[in-house]
Amino acid sequence: MRRQGIVKVITVLTIFMISFAFAELKLGYVNSNQIMQEWDKAAQAQQKLDKKAQQIRADFQNMQQKLDSMAQAFEKQRMMMSEQRRKQKQQEIMNYRKKIQQYRTNQLGPQGKIQKFRQNLTKPILDKINKVIQSYGQENNYDYIFDSVKGNILYAEQAHDITDKILYRLRRNE
Repeated sequence: MRRQGIVKVITVLTIFMISFAFAELKLGYVNSNQIMQEWDKAAQAQQKLDKKAQQIRADFQNMQQKLDSMAQAFEKQRMMMSEQRRKQKQQEIMNYRKKIQQYRTNQLGPQGKIQKFRQNLTKPILDKINKVIQSYGQENNYDYIFDSVKGNILYAEQAHDITDKILYRLRRNE
């Protein structure tokens, strides 16, 4: 009986100490999507990226239309062509199809120009955001600051959302 009493006291003390330790933690979170949408520099970078991607898509569609036109013209004139001319036109169509595939890979692929353009645009922006978050966290004695978009926050009190404060500092330092 006495042993159970000691175990209960130790359990209560352990719970109390854990609760006290967690009470000392200062946590905050930011919404990175909101920052990227509402901070002017990030929004401008996104507009540049969208414009570049739109141009690449337009170029790709033009190339695809040209390929379709080449194929249609070939089908219409196929019967009137000599065997040699038919093979030549088929080769031209195949070469142009390869050119389109290569363009797509070079522009839109994982190592393509659009990805490199995105990285060059966003790296300085993300570096600035991280720097501001770091300094805000240090100045305000936060133990942890999470990203509610990329983190695994299942619940958070609105009072701990510091997104607006980070946006304010980003805008102030422009």
